[in-house]
Amino acid sequence: MSTIVIAPLYWHANMNVTFALARKLRSLGHRIHYACIPDMEERIRAQGFDFHSVFSGVFPRGTLAAQFANEAAGKFLGAAGVNARVQSMCELCRDGEIATATHDLRPDLFLVSNHLPWVGIGAWKTGAPVIMFSSVVVSVPDSLAPPINSHRIPSPDFSSRMGTWWEWRKALLKRKLMTRISGLWRSSAYLKDLALSTGYPVRKIDFNVTPWPRLSFPELIFLPEWFDFPRATPIDNAFYVEPSVDAARKDQEFPWERLDGRPLLYCSLGSLITFKYVTLVKRFFQVLLEAMEQRPDLQAVVVIGHYLKAEDFRCPANVILVDEAPQVALLKRARLMVGHAGGGCVRESVFYGVPMLLLPMGFDAPGNAARAAHHGVALRADFRKTSAQEIKSAIDKLLNDPSYLESARLMSQKFMEIQDQAPSIPIIESVLAGRLNFHRCA
Repeated sequence: MSTIVIAPLYWHANMNVTFALARKLRSLGHRIHYACIPDMEERIRAQGFDFHSVFSGVFPRGTLAAQFANEAAGKFLGAAGVNARVQSMCELCRDGEIATATHDLRPDLFLVSNHLPWVGIGAWKTGAPVIMFSSVVVSVPDSLAPPINSHRIPSPDFSSRMGTWWEWRKALLKRKLMTRISGLWRSSAYLKDLALSTGYPVRKIDFNVTPWPRLSFPELIFLPEWFDFPRATPIDNAFYVEPSVDAARKDQEFPWERLDGRPLLYCSLGSLITFKYVTLVKRFFQVLLEAMEQRPDLQAVVVIGHYLKAEDFRCPANVILVDEAPQVALLKRARLMVGHAGGGCVRESVFYGVPMLLLPMGFDAPGNAARAAHHGVALRADFRKTSAQEIKSAIDKLLNDPSYLESARLMSQKFMEIQDQAPSIPIIESVLAGRLNFHRCA
């Protein structure tokens, strides 16, 4: 069979969405290898996959731990730091980093995160076919679908279309101003330089896309199309596929004996929010704990991350505070999820039929929360301002109004059905068979 190299970003959500697909491909006889930065070796090998290091000169082992600790202390990488990393990775891709790292494997196909367009070009340079993948909604200007960072829930009427048009005008202008002021425009310049040096057509790079400039390769979007907002114009070369939730994922151990059978609320703000916004996160967790104190009939597991301590909080007896938790395993038991509306949070909660209280914190979270609310599986609240009473009221509504659970269970059934169908597999195998030669489309 074929050898497939998967190259994810180091964000847990971006890696997690590949594991179910990787297991399915392996069950069909394909050989699966991962190419990622050194700090991700342990997590990837824990899932049972082979690991190959890339960009070790830019991300030597321990880089992420140091970066996260600095950000928790208020010392952020900044535009200059991001630019330096992107420039270094682009230069390494120009010099054959991807080909060197995978030479002995002789890959038949690369699956590359859309957060890493330079890796997509570096993989294309090897001569093997390339498919990109996205763990977030691909946000391309459209008259019906608002930007992914918008809270708007659209409708087909004229006023909604005008509102969506205005949202896009604001989003594109803000991005242009921010990238100019911050200097982040240089990252796009480095990608253009890489394209020119390798022969990849610059005209085939779309720079008006979130999260990063989009290449012309086919792209798997790990979200059922009907869960997204309708679009006026299809996205070129984009394929909505299964949610790719890995029920067999190996995560942190958990003290299961501490669960006592009461309905379970699970709260996680993902792998980034807890150190990027420490002060706000600490305030929010305390407010949530105060709300839980008013609901002794419930039990909660709250993931506070590695940069806050249990002793920082006044914690009621019905709440378990942990640094990390096995999210998939806990969602299988949960009655309610409280989260930041990241792609993994929403995708996995819907997959297991768990209604959500979502408190979006930028990037794709506002758009994810808008979609979940539109489908009746979530309520939304303001992360920065919400009170204990507001959280309690939202919890009461989500638990007492049966429509939220009914909608969540219906969505769960649909998610599981499309997961079983695995529409990504025939796309990948068509590329491998040469029936869809997207390598030449560039």
